[in-house]
Amino acid sequence: MILAVLIVLATGFGTTSVSEHKIADRERDVIQVLWLAEAGLDNAIANLPTTPISGTLGTGKSYSTTTTAVSSTRYLIISKGGIPATDETDPSNIVRQISAIVEQPAVESDPSGVTSAITANGDVTVRGSAEVEGDIDENFIFDFTETFGVSKETMEQNATNLYTNPANNVTPVDSLTWINVDAGDELQITESTWNGSGILIVNGDLKITGGNFSGVLWVIGTLSVSGNPDIDGAIYVESGAEIETSVTGNPEIEFDDEAVSDAFDFIPSDLPPQLISWKED
Repeated sequence: MILAVLIVLATGFGTTSVSEHKIADRERDVIQVLWLAEAGLDNAIANLPTTPISGTLGTGKSYSTTTTAVSSTRYLIISKGGIPATDETDPSNIVRQISAIVEQPAVESDPSGVTSAITANGDVTVRGSAEVEGDIDENFIFDFTETFGVSKETMEQNATNLYTNPANNVTPVDSLTWINVDAGDELQITESTWNGSGILIVNGDLKITGGNFSGVLWVIGTLSVSGNPDIDGAIYVESGAEIETSVTGNPEIEFDDEAVSDAFDFIPSDLPPQLISWKED
């Protein structure tokens, strides 16, 4: 009888111990998934506006995020932490979700400083039936950071569209587009149906013979415009004092302060994002 009682007590203690261990493990996991969600939020903030983002922190510990723009400077980030995964429809997963509003401080740039149709380091030659409506500032000294309020590195890192040696007539070109072209190569825009807008930065040589562009075109290299393109906004050519910018044929280039102002809305800030609000859903 004593042995039987001891067996019953031992079995009871064992069952209780296993249950308490499972409860402790679950409580630990519930705390960990919140920190996983926090890790996802930190990653999403560091990579604004990239979406979605997912990752792991060890075996069976994961996070996933989605980022939605709610204004030109504010983003809603939803971040989930999960053990072993973030799929809430699977009852075996432990999941917690947080949502946060993050603001990217506006850049301190003023489009009123852009006043000419074409601004170039060297000579600007206009021939044929080419029409340029607005001032032409040739042999002019200007600075990228002073114009836009941010560095070239910030612009490239935050480009909506980032290309390296793309095919001619590359698309899309909207919002903020940065194109790297190898030395000795030339990017060409030739199609009459090509359309671009926003800020287009070409780090290399560019030849335009067709299409339409509205915004700010900045060329770090040589620029040749001919054919029948239509460009509204402003052009900067950062090529050096000995390089000529050529405008021939029948292009129409017009300074448009409204197009410039709209383009400046896409300039990224080099200031760190700020957390405005945070809550667990």
